[in-house]
Amino acid sequence: MAAADAFHVPDWHVGQCQSGTWGTIGGKLKVTQLSTTGYLGQFDFCAIARMGNAEDAHYCQVVESPAGSRKWYKYEHKTGCIASCVTLN
Repeated sequence: MAAADAFHVPDWHVGQCQSGTWGTIGGKLKVTQLSTTGYLGQFDFCAIARMGNAEDAHYCQVVESPAGSRKWYKYEHKTGCIASCVTLN
């Protein structure tokens, strides 16, 4: 195999590279949008979807804690934000 063929640059829009072969993840995605602060629930992934009034010293943070636990939390200060959380069924 040529060196150029041994490395895949992911574009994160299609499947993941598995053992040098691109594959897709089967199943369905369930997306939940949450505006609550504190514990959001158990999800495969969460990210900030929307944030309002982002001025100096204002923040919105979504974290998985502990890492790998699938337990997600949202913290905000002087702003409102929405988290989108995904579960792969």
